[in-house]
Amino acid sequence: MALTEQLAQLIVSTSYEQLPAAAVTQAKRAFLDTIGVTLAGHREEAGRLITAWVKEAGGCQEATVLGTDLCTSPALAALANGTLGHALDFDDVTAHMRGHPSVPVLPVALALGEALGASGTEVITAYVLGVEVEAKLGKAMGSALPRHGWHPTAVLGTFGAAAAAAKLLGLDVQQTQMALGIAASKAAGLRRNFGTMTKPLHAGEAARGGLEAAQLAQRGFSADPEILEGRFSFFTTFVGEGECKPEAAVEDFGQPYEIVSPGLGVKPYPSCRQTHRAIDAMLALVQAHGLKPEAVSEIVCQCSAVLLDFLIHHRPTTGLQGKFSMEYCLAAALVYGRLGLEQFTDASVQDPRVQALIPRVRLEHPDAERPDWEGKQADVVEVVLHDGRRLRQRVEVPKGDPQQPLTWEELVAKFRDCTTSLLSEAQVAAAVEQIAHLEELAALPSLLDNLTPAQALV
Repeated sequence: MALTEQLAQLIVSTSYEQLPAAAVTQAKRAFLDTIGVTLAGHREEAGRLITAWVKEAGGCQEATVLGTDLCTSPALAALANGTLGHALDFDDVTAHMRGHPSVPVLPVALALGEALGASGTEVITAYVLGVEVEAKLGKAMGSALPRHGWHPTAVLGTFGAAAAAAKLLGLDVQQTQMALGIAASKAAGLRRNFGTMTKPLHAGEAARGGLEAAQLAQRGFSADPEILEGRFSFFTTFVGEGECKPEAAVEDFGQPYEIVSPGLGVKPYPSCRQTHRAIDAMLALVQAHGLKPEAVSEIVCQCSAVLLDFLIHHRPTTGLQGKFSMEYCLAAALVYGRLGLEQFTDASVQDPRVQALIPRVRLEHPDAERPDWEGKQADVVEVVLHDGRRLRQRVEVPKGDPQQPLTWEELVAKFRDCTTSLLSEAQVAAAVEQIAHLEELAALPSLLDNLTPAQALV
């Protein structure tokens, strides 16, 4: 059986009853986290612009744009919610995908789930399978995809979205093969756009593209049924011969599910995940020694040279650029003593105290000759004081990693922080309770009602 057909068969044949309890638990954690950061995305100009654009585009009123009273087509709702969910770069990550797994997939599960009247178990199943597909494809490609300049969330997320949509639509194996084939030609996204509004648009376009691929396949639209193998296949076109292991996409599918192991990393800070080890180290030094900016002569960060391909803004002036600047994140951690949503506004990045510190942050790369693309190298932050003292902190595993996961209470606190300006306390409490028991919901409208502010944004 060809690889694409095998993958389609796995998507079609997997039921909720076959999912391990750990996968269901992790899915509910991801729903809480991703919905929260999606609602918070309305704070960003990218979120406001995409919501306004979708409103003008119209569409049949079948699916909700979260945080608004706007109903539109499932594809447009997925576009808006995917973009909103990634607008703050506060959404989850996973190792094999080397990107953000939930934000291309969950908007599809919610939008189609609402339109089709799907149950909580059906939505969970579609989400878990979508993440499994995109992450296993990422495992097959290793570090090659980002090394070639592609944004994995955009490229692989389109397949994850297509898989989730195919499952909710009840497509058969042949139709699911077509959906994957269509998704392959919709998949795109360049890392060059990191630090701009187009990066979150990548997630929205992946969600929309995958959903549309499944809808077209349902209507009989054709594509190559073996898009994952052979000459000019997805793998060889994106990364070239010899840089991938295609069979890894199916050989351990669901054994275990990626959402369970290696698991999802949840962000405690709304910045590129590549900054988080160093942020943890800097905040630990600030708290342990009561550091003040005026006492600091220099900040030295030893980190992998790979980070230079992600953290491309060394003298940032906007909040978006600050998310992809190690220099800003370390300077801001020292100045503010915390890194939350308010520390990634344009005003916070432009604060003269922070701007004065940024040139004093120096990056060193011990692996410069052989960069650590596997992400195993620890980050070490050394703060040099004017009095000559040197304070060092080493961090191997960042907070929120599957090895150091946030507790449910910490996830709820993040959700509350993300939604405080939009939802009432009663809505927050009700939404948290419904997500905690998502598998018991007969349909989604009651949850979506609790995610719509009394004074909706549009």
